[in-house]
Amino acid sequence: MSHKRWDQLVGSLRQTLGTLPVRRTGDNTHYSMADIGLSAFSVFFTQSPSFLSAQKTLKKHQGRSNAQSLFQIA
Repeated sequence: MSHKRWDQLVGSLRQTLGTLPVRRTGDNTHYSMADIGLSAFSVFFTQSPSFLSAQKTLKKHQGRSNAQSLFQIA
């Protein structure tokens, strides 16, 4: 898949996830619904038993993570 096509796919997924209703209350609204949904999707994409650990390792060794570079997750 080309980089442009991938960006279009992620952009479309982000837009769709951004329309999900936000039912959280209090201080639990720091992350957008789009970032939450893309984070969940990325676990299946990377097939890592610990997504967070894998992203921290990538960021430490490469200066960025797949969450940032592939899925545009803040």
